[in-house]
Amino acid sequence: MGKGASAFADELLDLLRDPAFCELRQLAAERPLPWSEFRTMRMPKVLTAEQAWDALNALRRHTAVELPFHDGTGRIGWYYPTRSFRRDLDDINRRCYENSWIDSAIKSRNTTYFLIEAHVDDAIAIIRGDGLHLGYERARELLLGEREPEKPEEVLLKNVHRAIWDLERYVARPCTPELILEVYAQVSQGVGSQPTGTSAQKTRLWKPKNLDSAATLSLITNLINQNSLEFAEHPLLLAMAVRHLFMSNLPLPSWNGSVSALVMKLMFRRSRLPVLAFVPIMKTCRDWEDGVLRPPVVMTTLEDAEELIDGEVDYTVWVSVMAHLVRQKLDDIEDELRRTIEKDEAFNQTLQEGIGLNHRQRMVLQVALKNPAAVFRIAPHQRTYRVAYGTARSDLLGLAERGYLVCRRTHRAFEFTVNPGLRQLLETYQPSN
Repeated sequence: MGKGASAFADELLDLLRDPAFCELRQLAAERPLPWSEFRTMRMPKVLTAEQAWDALNALRRHTAVELPFHDGTGRIGWYYPTRSFRRDLDDINRRCYENSWIDSAIKSRNTTYFLIEAHVDDAIAIIRGDGLHLGYERARELLLGEREPEKPEEVLLKNVHRAIWDLERYVARPCTPELILEVYAQVSQGVGSQPTGTSAQKTRLWKPKNLDSAATLSLITNLINQNSLEFAEHPLLLAMAVRHLFMSNLPLPSWNGSVSALVMKLMFRRSRLPVLAFVPIMKTCRDWEDGVLRPPVVMTTLEDAEELIDGEVDYTVWVSVMAHLVRQKLDDIEDELRRTIEKDEAFNQTLQEGIGLNHRQRMVLQVALKNPAAVFRIAPHQRTYRVAYGTARSDLLGLAERGYLVCRRTHRAFEFTVNPGLRQLLETYQPSN
């Protein structure tokens, strides 16, 4: 080794042993360290802040994870998996895998009402990605069947809501561009052209590729199918890539925001982490991008979440913020599920104790609460409980008179459907604590 090389090696070893540089390395390994914070910290004596930054990033880049595609200029994107990021992903994995506590709770009969309300909230948030804003109460009335759609955006909302419930039928099918176009057809049916602009994904450094529709859909389906085959990348990060491709290339004639949200949910349903399909990720992304979520709720603003390092885009801060926000949303979902289950158990106990109803009527209400789309008829009710026709008729008409069921005459027979506001109506009979 020449004298020059030997001197360089000695200087490098001195830098790696320097206490200030060791502190910087340990901190950068623990959590994202943006330049705005880095430059305020103690530096090695022999280096400027810029030189220490370059040295640290050279070490980070050596073990970084590259994004699965380049930007429109051919630039590489990557992130460094800090310990805090891995903790967030580990926690997400623990709570989102199939048969986890949250997954089992979602599938239980106690949380039917939670799912209905969650899907209503989700549908409203999803169409906002396409620039449409509907008041919550009016939207809820529509989605719970209390009125018919009156405007194209309300038809879209109803289509999206129905598509959320129908996603399971796509899970076992290979993801192809044709499948995405099928989802698009379901979403856009009867809606017409899009009068508003889709909210593009915001980025300061990443330049979108100019891909045509076919190429974009092909790349999206490749990412989704790789996820299904236990691709090395985490489903959450692959979903972010899917969102980027949709929102930067707009491969569909309209409603790209709505379809991208549904495709991301489908991707999660097909992955090892199906609970992620119930996390409002699109809304969370937009809230951060629009500045609704700001420090100290999040680590940094979107503007400071990307760093240009040697001509490449460092997304360490960006992915860390997203993982932490998803973990926080899981906290909210878990808390709400626990409240729902406790409330439902207390509610069922109230039904058992009776609110002036006989046992047959209470059983009808329990079925109605578990399945809001249920339809009750006199003859099957009579056969189920082995009572006279008049008794069965009185049971169901009595529930309709109280407003719990809605009575309709069809083909000279009575049908009883569930009042969408059944739970709220029943809760007025619960004793206050």
